[in-house]
Amino acid sequence: MLGGGFGGVGAVKKLGDADVDVLLVDRHDYHTFQPLLYQVATDLLEPPTVGHPLRDLFHDRPNVRVKQATVTGIDLEKRRVSFAEMRPVAYDHLVLGLGATVNFFGVAGAPKHAFPMYTLPDAVRLKEHVLERWTAVDRDPDLIDDGALNVVIVGAGPTGVESAGAFAELYRQNLAKDYPDVPQDKARIIVVEAGDAVLSMFKKGLQTYSKKALEKRTVEIMLGEVVESIEPTRVRLKSGTVLNAHTLIWGAGLQANPLVSGLHLELQHGNRIPVGPDLTLPGHPDVYGVGDIAWITDTKTKTVLPQLGSVALQAGEHAGTTISRILKKKKPEPFEYEDKGTMATIGRRAAVVQFRRGRSLTGTTAWLAWGTVHLALLSTGEDRAKAVVDWTWAGFTHERSGRIQVDASER
Repeated sequence: MLGGGFGGVGAVKKLGDADVDVLLVDRHDYHTFQPLLYQVATDLLEPPTVGHPLRDLFHDRPNVRVKQATVTGIDLEKRRVSFAEMRPVAYDHLVLGLGATVNFFGVAGAPKHAFPMYTLPDAVRLKEHVLERWTAVDRDPDLIDDGALNVVIVGAGPTGVESAGAFAELYRQNLAKDYPDVPQDKARIIVVEAGDAVLSMFKKGLQTYSKKALEKRTVEIMLGEVVESIEPTRVRLKSGTVLNAHTLIWGAGLQANPLVSGLHLELQHGNRIPVGPDLTLPGHPDVYGVGDIAWITDTKTKTVLPQLGSVALQAGEHAGTTISRILKKKKPEPFEYEDKGTMATIGRRAAVVQFRRGRSLTGTTAWLAWGTVHLALLSTGEDRAKAVVDWTWAGFTHERSGRIQVDASER
């Protein structure tokens, strides 16, 4: 199993009782619950709530081993994987769940100056940066006009919308109290979207609701705008507009792990690996693609499934189940995704949920549904308990306990 994300963990759990030796390899020693990274960046959740030790997940699985290492190459013909920190490993079955990397679409300055929201270090780095900017403005108010407090968010998909709503609540409710000498009303939160709507994958009514909910929270929406370049304190749009901002959050797209380019396969949009109905790679029935790395077509709707945690988890579970079936001399079955609805939260008691058959929810009901689904997806009961405590405390008090800066280099 390459990758300890939703796909890899899902596959391993389905093989825990099988007569196989399972090796899970990831460059980190923890599983990241990516849908809640923005809550780490906005001080609502602590990092251990969304990052759980991989080894801890499989203490009760004696046939599972976890190694922390970086994959450097995959030889499909020799059935061998190479690593930077340990010897190559041969396999009988391989599950590719290496995830994706951020796609900056060639925007000048983005790789250096933008803040992605894809890994736990990304979220922690953004959190520290925002707190540092508020502290700097508290010392030197002249930085406000230079955009020190302004946040530009590129992309109005779920990542952008959820981040915008969370930062608005952090700014207006928490940091405004922490820094009473800072005129927080001058701090702008701006969403820049190349398309003509927020949450383009949702139907029109939910798009309208989401836009109004964001604007109610003082978020500015700029539709039909494309980022041309990013500097440390400026964001330039192709329309000629220049935004003064010291913080730019990139939520505009992903591309598959660069390792896929060495597999000599015909790749799809964003360098994703096209997989068959049973999630195997073309010409390689012993190799499975799951999660963000895979181009999976829904066998029911014939549409390509999005890069979501729920898709990755179910695909990983299917790959693990399929391997178990093969070991028992049973035929593989096609992967069928159970769509429990597409959802996004805008803020406290404001969210949208869209189900496959057209039914939808908004407001408090959608917000509670969103919370229920995300709690269910968290790795362990311990993580769920942490999230419930933090969410409940914030719900009653509007407080976020993680608003501290820790300098790891300080002695």
